[in-house]
Amino acid sequence: AFLLNRSSDLYVEGLADNMMKGLMGIAIIIGFYCLGEFTHNSFHLPIPGAMLGMMYLYFFLIIRKQVSLALLQGGELLVSSLPLLLVPSSAGVILCIKLLEQQGLAIAIILSISIFFSLILTAWMMSWLQRHFDHES
Repeated sequence: AFLLNRSSDLYVEGLADNMMKGLMGIAIIIGFYCLGEFTHNSFHLPIPGAMLGMMYLYFFLIIRKQVSLALLQGGELLVSSLPLLLVPSSAGVILCIKLLEQQGLAIAIILSISIFFSLILTAWMMSWLQRHFDHES
């Protein structure tokens, strides 16, 4: 017979509590996404609804000045599942193999140039931010 003692009961309760907090965090993120989509569709803005939702979430966190445990755990759960979200786009590349054969070199060149400029801009921003915050302290 399989018997559970009190410590394993507490472990299962803690695990269930963490899972519920993670799901609540995902629900909060989805709520901000839906708010962004609603704004995008209602006002016909050129900014995607997902970006508006993340901006709303960002401003919400700035005003609140803290991140709830539920939102933190939900975000961690989504980040740990990120590779699964890349499967559909990978399948899309396979479906467009003819286009990739025809335009592959051009796509590779454009991606290389954009990655190069992204790295340069990121390095410049980090340098600027470091100088900016060093002057404040």
